[in-house]
Amino acid sequence: MGLVDKLKQQFDGPHIVNPLSHNKESEPLNSQEDIKVDRRSIYRNRFNNGVNLGSLFVLEPWIFESKLNEFGGNSELEYITNLRNRTSSNEAVNRLQNHYKEYMNRINWNWLRDVGHVTALRVPIGYWHVNNGAFTDGLPFQPLKEIYQRTKPWDSLKSLIDKAKQYNIGILIDIHGLPGGANGDSHSGDTSGNASFFHTPKYVNKMVDEVIPFIVNDIARRYENVIGLQVVNEAKFDEKAKDEQVYYEKAIRAINKIDSGLPIIISDGWWPQQWADWLAQKKFDTFVVVDSHVYRCFSEEDKSQSADQIIQNLPKGVNFPSNKADFVVGEFSCVLDGKTWSKTNGDRQGWVKKYGNEQIKLFNKLSSWGWFFWTLQFQWGDGGEWGFIPQVNNGAIPVRSKRAANIDKAKINAIIREHIKYWNGKGDKFEHERFEAGIKQAAADIEEFDKFDNSRVGRLHSWMLMRRAQHIKSHGNSEFIWEWEQGFQRGISEFNN
Repeated sequence: MGLVDKLKQQFDGPHIVNPLSHNKESEPLNSQEDIKVDRRSIYRNRFNNGVNLGSLFVLEPWIFESKLNEFGGNSELEYITNLRNRTSSNEAVNRLQNHYKEYMNRINWNWLRDVGHVTALRVPIGYWHVNNGAFTDGLPFQPLKEIYQRTKPWDSLKSLIDKAKQYNIGILIDIHGLPGGANGDSHSGDTSGNASFFHTPKYVNKMVDEVIPFIVNDIARRYENVIGLQVVNEAKFDEKAKDEQVYYEKAIRAINKIDSGLPIIISDGWWPQQWADWLAQKKFDTFVVVDSHVYRCFSEEDKSQSADQIIQNLPKGVNFPSNKADFVVGEFSCVLDGKTWSKTNGDRQGWVKKYGNEQIKLFNKLSSWGWFFWTLQFQWGDGGEWGFIPQVNNGAIPVRSKRAANIDKAKINAIIREHIKYWNGKGDKFEHERFEAGIKQAAADIEEFDKFDNSRVGRLHSWMLMRRAQHIKSHGNSEFIWEWEQGFQRGISEFNN
């Protein structure tokens, strides 16, 4: 290894490969190298400070209990089946319609925009909601098809997207409920507990051949503020995850054929490194964001710790390999278990605030597509430490700054001179014009994003890959492409705060 190679290793950031060199064993995905920084692109690529709309469509009794569990059951399939059987189809339709309407009417859009500074909402849906139950044939929700045809949740979702756009808020469509379930929990929509989705070809093919293409064509392409499609929520841990890989690849390719710019979100399956490595190996990292959920209130290990211990240990447990892929924290809260509080001295609200602030600090550093708190509203009360609004108002969840980006042209020129001076005499040849192009490209992107509601560039791994490919297309490849990379990274670190 020569002197220049050794010195290059001193810089932060990986030497990134050409994203256009896709896996030769399969058909290449569509290129995103020609980037247009329009409003749709900003919606899809900016850093997000967001919140979930839990129990709007995928019903969870602990959020809206009395309306849903009167007739028993632990999942939406059971709730609505029991409701219909013990009353009537008309009653089931009326209750669902009223729920959608009342939930959406309670959303305080001015607060989200002006106080919470929210950029996007993550909206969990089930496959049974898509096109108002049209894709339920042969699947567990088929007996309830008529209910959803009449209830029209898909129409409600479109109204929600339109309303959000009026406030410059994006919508992340999260397929929370898959046929058979991606995990054994009731929030998948049914309580079979088998998590059979990935291992059932009929279910997988139904999603990738019919449901997902419909969502992309009917919503993602039509509405500029639809920021991405999450193809699974909380996949269970699987050491080999071969079936998960099959589904993800099929879903990625199906979406890419229709809309190559749409971010595709997969679950980390409680092992972020596994999926970052897989995306890098498949060259899917330009198209995909990995979703990780961060809760410190469920495991016995968490319950055995005090609040201070949990806060101190956060960096060990939230350690995303963000040099290989883009990450988003799709769910988190400020909740700690009662056993943790029994081991904690001092003011509870003070600890909650510290816990929330430390989470946001960590997420802002590691999750390049941002974060979504769980959740926005509840039938009764404000949700306490599960509630976004009280935690923002209490200062536990810091809101994003809406100050204008400060692109200091004199500082850019000084950084360029510093770069040239540092490398002077350390090699026979350099291409410092690439460093200059990189930092100026980053600054130009930050300025363009800032024009739309003081947004900041997100999906930094993917965005840099695409800009790098664009630079190579215009100026040719070179052994000194690392200079462009370092210039772009420096611009982001200096001005994208």
